[in-house]
Amino acid sequence: MFFSEKKNQFKTFSRRSFFLLIIKLILFFFVGLRLFNIQITQSEKYRTLSKNNRISLKIIFPKRGKITDRNNNTVAKNYDSYELYVIPEEVENLESVLLKLNKIVNIPFSKRKKIILLSRQVKKFEMIKILDNLSWKHLEQIEANMIDFPGIHLLLSSKRKYPFGENFSHILGYVSKPNKDELSLPYISSMPSLEIGKSGVEKHFNQLLIGKAGKREVEVNSIGREIREISKTESIEGGTLSLSIDLRLQRYVYEILKEHRSGSIVVMKVSTGEILSMTSVPSFDPNKIITIPNKKYWDTILKNELSPLTNRAVQGLYAPGSTFKMVVAIAALEKNIINSNFFVICEGKIEFGDKIYHCWKTKGHGKVDLTKGIVESCDCFFYELAKKIGIDNISIMAKEFGLGDLTGIEVPSEKNGIVPNKRWKKQQLNENWYAGETLITGIGQGYILATPLQLANMAAIIANKGKLIKPTLIKSKISNDISGTPNKLNISKDNFSKINIAMEKVVNNASGTAFRSRSNKNDYTFAGKTGTSQVKRITIEEREQEDFRKKEIEWKNKDHSLFVGYMPVNNPQYAASVVIEHGGSGASVAAPIAKKIFDKLYKLGI
Repeated sequence: MFFSEKKNQFKTFSRRSFFLLIIKLILFFFVGLRLFNIQITQSEKYRTLSKNNRISLKIIFPKRGKITDRNNNTVAKNYDSYELYVIPEEVENLESVLLKLNKIVNIPFSKRKKIILLSRQVKKFEMIKILDNLSWKHLEQIEANMIDFPGIHLLLSSKRKYPFGENFSHILGYVSKPNKDELSLPYISSMPSLEIGKSGVEKHFNQLLIGKAGKREVEVNSIGREIREISKTESIEGGTLSLSIDLRLQRYVYEILKEHRSGSIVVMKVSTGEILSMTSVPSFDPNKIITIPNKKYWDTILKNELSPLTNRAVQGLYAPGSTFKMVVAIAALEKNIINSNFFVICEGKIEFGDKIYHCWKTKGHGKVDLTKGIVESCDCFFYELAKKIGIDNISIMAKEFGLGDLTGIEVPSEKNGIVPNKRWKKQQLNENWYAGETLITGIGQGYILATPLQLANMAAIIANKGKLIKPTLIKSKISNDISGTPNKLNISKDNFSKINIAMEKVVNNASGTAFRSRSNKNDYTFAGKTGTSQVKRITIEEREQEDFRKKEIEWKNKDHSLFVGYMPVNNPQYAASVVIEHGGSGASVAAPIAKKIFDKLYKLGI
């Protein structure tokens, strides 16, 4: 009995042990399989994860490339700036430290509150910026009392500076932090806090100027504190951008232009298309809207009805007025609509349909041929030409001279202007073209609109006798050809010569509209064409008043004043356009400005 019970107990024990052994073997099998998977099959994955847990990459931001004028004068550069940061883990009482700092540098309550909130959200040992652009005075005070500021760090950074402020703002643009869309750009995504170009050449040439980031590979412990530097790759500074602009001329032109409320002046080399000066007023100081924007200044800029941020040279659209008459004249010559015997009798107005179209000279110009029509800017002569040519032919010729199309200049948001024709009006306004609108277009009024840059380019093409150039803000190293298009207009040199002679007489003949602005230097002469772009329609009642032209007109209702020209006449080197918004007649305002600029060009000998 006793032995029987022992035997049964042994059998039960042996069975239980066997099952336990089997379970253990199964567990060991799965553990072994897991270890094999980790150590052998996925060893590379887990080595990488382990490395990432102890290795941290720190970006070294590159310095932005400088920008120079054509003579290597720096117009956009960098300066060293100290920034104030805090590492929350190194501070026992962050609020107390910020209050102490506030006694040296002003840290508004809202900013302190935001920093404290951020300290609870950022990763361990991640820095939070408190202030940047510390003054030397504040820097010295903080450094002298660093013992009172645990967790506070001073870091050296590079900031952008524009030495000539408002003078170059529309050309250069400015830099700021990238927005959400810009962060997706491949050359920015790795450096999200780096300032990038927002307008001007700063934006257009971002990739050249931005440089290449460096990196520090550092070992950190389990809580993120840096232990040692493993490797370091220095950043590469951005490339230097050499502009075609001449600093001396740019400053001179800006000083002239800023005497007026708004307008633009463009000066270019006719052989290469290089822009020597491009100004727009009102302007803005980019130094005041970068890094720490001056809110009051920024608000003033945004609320200014004259839009200082607008680059009028490429975004301002103006009826070209009588500066367009050369294009109409060339269209008539090329179509053989007129010859040397063609003339018009101007009596101060013409009747067409049921309307009367007036010449600027109330009593008329008498007998007018092509040369006199341009020299004295007779509207009636060009009404007749426009009638004969037709709007579609005028439109085609205007396009030949670059009007209505983008020039491709290296600044963002250029506008292409408007060159109207029958199809354009139907598409844009769903209206038919009226014959009377052709007459108005013939004197550069109505729907036609151009930028100052397009007008300067038009003048350069006339000076070149049809050679096409591409306007550029970059200092030219090679010949300037327009890829994919003929580099010369298919217009006879003889017809260009007729226009050149007339434009010379506009300035140098006693009856010319710009005669009072002729150069008093015997060494050179310039040619050009005045233009007055009508802003407010003159009513019949006003025309009947003998002294209506002498009456004081509100600034915003005054005509725009224009002039286009080139110099010297015998071997053109430079072309220019002057547009003064609401300046009055082109002869009295824009032409004298052009004369000053051409005198300066002669003196500089660029």
